[in-house]
Amino acid sequence: MNLNDVQTKIDVVLDNLEKLHVLKAKTYEDFISDFRNIDSVLHRLQTSIQSLLDIGSYIIASLGLKTPNTNAEIIEILSDAGHIPKDRAETYIKMSQFRNRIVHLYNHIDTRTLYEILVNELDDIKDFYTKLLEIIEKYK
Repeated sequence: MNLNDVQTKIDVVLDNLEKLHVLKAKTYEDFISDFRNIDSVLHRLQTSIQSLLDIGSYIIASLGLKTPNTNAEIIEILSDAGHIPKDRAETYIKMSQFRNRIVHLYNHIDTRTLYEILVNELDDIKDFYTKLLEIIEKYK
């Protein structure tokens, strides 16, 4: 992956956050009344989180850090190297685990939980995104 690929991933995250904020404004009843809302949130969360993990992998490779074997290790490696605060790393790891749930256990995701994530946790995606951009800017 190169810096142009990273920009594409950044664009995905920004576009997804914009659209997720539109869906965030819905009441729970409106949210669940149309399956497209649920499908859209699942897809946009999955691709946002995956994009962030891909950017994290790019940073790790660019800095010559240990190669991660799992998505969680991407975050652990960046945290251990001092690039991500330890107190935020656990949140980002949970985010990557939720991405795994979307991909592998999609039929077991409760709509209430999904809505709560949409309404209450989008800032975690934005925060992770901001941290990754800070790392890229620092080592350009």
